[in-house]
Amino acid sequence: MKKITVHFLILFIMVFSCCNAQSPKREKVKMNKEVRTLVNLGKDSIIQQALTALDKKASLVNFSTTSLQTNGKEVYVVFSNPVLYLPINSIFQYTMGVNLMTGAQFSNTVANPENFTNTNAIPFYQETEVAKKNSSFVLEAIPNLDASALKDYEGTLIIREKEDHYAVRLVSETQESWYKIKKDTGKMYDEGHAHLEPQPFAEEDPEAFREIAFNTKNE
Repeated sequence: MKKITVHFLILFIMVFSCCNAQSPKREKVKMNKEVRTLVNLGKDSIIQQALTALDKKASLVNFSTTSLQTNGKEVYVVFSNPVLYLPINSIFQYTMGVNLMTGAQFSNTVANPENFTNTNAIPFYQETEVAKKNSSFVLEAIPNLDASALKDYEGTLIIREKEDHYAVRLVSETQESWYKIKKDTGKMYDEGHAHLEPQPFAEEDPEAFREIAFNTKNE
């Protein structure tokens, strides 16, 4: 079974720009017989198949969002955590996905510092109480950032703990932003922004992956 590990920005461009651009539409897709048979099993069954294929230890509690996509010929299931808090010297798996038609898999890790590695099995990301507390502190320090909207955020927010500050990187489909937040005062500094070129995508492309609409009759 093919397994691929990629850097989070590459994964974001290759997978999430396509998935997130389409997920709100939930348009109907003409499915072949194999895909229709799989979709008719239902969302919960497909998710369980995907988790089993990826890692028998994987669970929905390890991920905050799940996306089920099809182009009518293939079905991708992607599990992710768009908001991450990383203690010093830590590394986690935070995104995993599988093509249930071909068995192809991908996984993505994130580390603090960015080049940190270890020789042990990389654990799944889990949000601890300390992570929740420190994340709230950081989010409150960033002006014009609606923390409540992050539940459905279609990008990646990474908070890396440092000795005297938190390093924050926020990536969406159109913009990348970075900040530093002092631990003792909550003061923000070293703020920066960069606009990203939108990924080319044709709305009418019949091969495009779209979120599966389980609440309607698939045609």
